[in-house]
Amino acid sequence: MYDSLPSDYASSTKSSEVLKTAMSSNLAPGIPSAVATFLPLLEQVGEGVQVFDEQGCLLYANEMAAKNLGFATQTAFLKAHHDRFCGLQIVSFCTTAGMPLALDDYPCVQALKGKRVAEQTLHFRDRQQRDRCLAIQAMPLRDDDGTVRYGAVLSRDLTASQAIAQKLEQKTRQLRQLVDVVPSLVACLDAQEHHIYANEAYLKAFRTKAVDLPGSLLSEIIGPVLYQQLQVPLGQALQGEIADICVPIDSWQTRLQYSRVSIIPQLEGQAVTGVYLIFSQIAAHKHTNDLLQTETNFFRHSLEAASVGTWDWHLIHQELLWSSPQEQLFGLTPGSFDGRPETFFKLVHEEDHDELKEAIAEAMHTHQQFAAEFRVKLPNQNIRWLSQRGQVLRNSEGQVVRMVGVTFDTTAQHTAQALLVQQMQRDRLIAKLSQDISRTDQVGKALPGIFEAVRQHLELDRLVLIDLREDAGKVIAEAQTPAVESMFDWKMRHPWSVKAVYLEKFKLGHPVGIADVQQQPLSEAELSFLKFFDVQADLSIPLLDGEQLWGLLSAQSQQPRDWLPEEIRLLETVGMLVSTAIERDRLHAYLTRANRKLKRFAYLDGLTQVANRRRFEHFLHQEWRRLMREQSPMALIMVDIDHFKAYNDVYGHQAGDDCLRRVAGILRSAVQRPADIVARYGGEEFAVVLPNTDVEGAETIAEKIRVLIHRAQIPHKGSLVSKSITLSIGLAALYPHPLKMPDDLIKLADKALYQAKENGRDRIVAAPAKPRPH
Repeated sequence: MYDSLPSDYASSTKSSEVLKTAMSSNLAPGIPSAVATFLPLLEQVGEGVQVFDEQGCLLYANEMAAKNLGFATQTAFLKAHHDRFCGLQIVSFCTTAGMPLALDDYPCVQALKGKRVAEQTLHFRDRQQRDRCLAIQAMPLRDDDGTVRYGAVLSRDLTASQAIAQKLEQKTRQLRQLVDVVPSLVACLDAQEHHIYANEAYLKAFRTKAVDLPGSLLSEIIGPVLYQQLQVPLGQALQGEIADICVPIDSWQTRLQYSRVSIIPQLEGQAVTGVYLIFSQIAAHKHTNDLLQTETNFFRHSLEAASVGTWDWHLIHQELLWSSPQEQLFGLTPGSFDGRPETFFKLVHEEDHDELKEAIAEAMHTHQQFAAEFRVKLPNQNIRWLSQRGQVLRNSEGQVVRMVGVTFDTTAQHTAQALLVQQMQRDRLIAKLSQDISRTDQVGKALPGIFEAVRQHLELDRLVLIDLREDAGKVIAEAQTPAVESMFDWKMRHPWSVKAVYLEKFKLGHPVGIADVQQQPLSEAELSFLKFFDVQADLSIPLLDGEQLWGLLSAQSQQPRDWLPEEIRLLETVGMLVSTAIERDRLHAYLTRANRKLKRFAYLDGLTQVANRRRFEHFLHQEWRRLMREQSPMALIMVDIDHFKAYNDVYGHQAGDDCLRRVAGILRSAVQRPADIVARYGGEEFAVVLPNTDVEGAETIAEKIRVLIHRAQIPHKGSLVSKSITLSIGLAALYPHPLKMPDDLIKLADKALYQAKENGRDRIVAAPAKPRPH
């Protein structure tokens, strides 16, 4: 009977009292005795269980089913189902796509129709208005002749796992955003060499769009030549080994500067599910070797820790039985463990005692599997991380009597995690420094913050930038702890830069690391200098402009210190970024000065060194718009040298040029305000633009010009007006208005100038003043 009931819910071996207990509980009447027999088991399962009769009435729901649907108790859940067919509309289910589930498609309805419902994921909002997610399956329960009598619904709460999945997805997006700003080319492939993901640098280098990348083969993206070169390391990585290879990349259409390729296997347990490819520029991206070395060490340690220890803890007698590999994992010789739990805890790091004991107590209390990670101190004082997994065993009376399990060495995993964190920190630091430098127009402003960030990351006492282009050398940037003297602005010659053996290395671009200055052949003066500034260890990175050594990036420590390869590579990258930025600023300053000079030449008349016609028109229109907003007047004075052609005929063109220069100088001297300009309008004609000036003000300036010209007494034998140079002057003033143009002002002034010439020259004529517009 009820052949559709899952095999997990087999008949209980309990006596008839179990059935009586089940039937007397607060359940809906009519529950079949065959189902009631399984109730004690159903209350123990980890999934929610509901049983409906053929009329859709809820006969039974265990506590997990009530909790899954947001009810505090089974009683409340049963009460909510009263007089509701299959409990419809107690909650409204939606599919994973967000579409409401039709009532006929509810699992309980489908089961009563005789259909088995495979597990599906459904979303709903519970009575506390919380978003929930369940995995639900349903099945019909039939009698001996095959008629559906009952429907069973199983539910499992996925809310927590869904939240975890969303967080993992968010972390993955954040990690990809970080990888996108790393200068290396990074790609992720599956075990069949299909692309899964690549950062922006990779896509750009291989001319591939992001939408075309997923699923594409590696050989299609990087080309056959490079792909052939990567065959051997790819094979090693797909076997679980880290591969590192340097390859020439001359065959690419665009010559890239990446030549080192690191291929790292992606592991899930012991299985290789794919690989990571990292193309790194050797001169710029200096942490690749360290990453590969770290991963290589991790793999070697994993092989060395392949042995698994086994243990058996008899709790009643308080006796521990360890295998030989187990003893070796704890740093003991085989056969030396005395079997006492006290000895076991003495071997465990004291900081991990409480957490280990809590894990043991929880496993014994809940009768669940035991899992713990802890450290042990080996006889050589090294720390080893161990992971234990075990099972709690009970006797026939339900008493916990034993714990058995295995022990793995996870030291390599913890070490790798720590190194990965350091690697990510270095990558973040480099990315941040690159952004800070690129966002500033003057790297000098950003250097203090950049140097302080690097100093703190490497735990230095001082980091300085020494400019060697001055004879004595000068510290132009510094970050230091308060405990040491500042070198900033000191003029100094770095001890390493004056010794030929080090100087040759610097000129070749090689860094010089000194672990202990006391071990170097230095003079008393040099040692005294280093002692004054508390320098016991120094790492100097050369900064080159082509082949010319122009500076040193010097990292210093108060204590002797061995400089690690990853520290050297980080400082080389910082030095490259700083050197490039300083050169960029120098070039920018040069171009700025050149542009200013060119702009000045573009707006000056080459002969008279006053504004040219182009500058005049630009300034006139610019001031016209400004004065229109301010509703202020603008005046224009047009000046023409009388009988200038005759002057050239009598004195020659060179004297004519000198005359133009003298007149231009007199005009400049007559105009005192910075906002006014004098321009050569053409030939012997000049123009004076006077913003914020009315006709009366312009007449004052014009008269001043006429008087200064008379005083200059520039001889002019060819003039019909005077024996010296004279000027005809026309002026006009207007209030700028949207219905008028600057050309209107020019026409008025030019007309007045014409009138001055007609009236006998050597005079001033002002156009009639125009009223201020309303």
